[in-house]
Amino acid sequence: MATNSDKIQFRGETEKEATQIVDQMRLGGINVSELARRGLREKLREVLSDEEKITLHQRYKRGELSEEVAEILLGDGLNEIEREREAFEEAAELDTSDVFQR
Repeated sequence: MATNSDKIQFRGETEKEATQIVDQMRLGGINVSELARRGLREKLREVLSDEEKITLHQRYKRGELSEEVAEILLGDGLNEIEREREAFEEAAELDTSDVFQR
């Protein structure tokens, strides 16, 4: 399990050079750490399949994932999955005894 002191590192000399160029162009520079966090969040969300998102949501509901981690991995999908689940539960509770098919 990763700890707060663990670092994610990759070899990205070209990306580093590109970052330095943009940093030099902007007054006050750029926040490379923030760019990296945003980019990593976006990519993590992009690579997840629908099945993986559902599994992650189930783990979140069981308390196996913190809300912060679920938010990073699912983003707006966290709220969408919750709304869909609630709508499904409401539909399942509807009284269908008076409904018949011709």
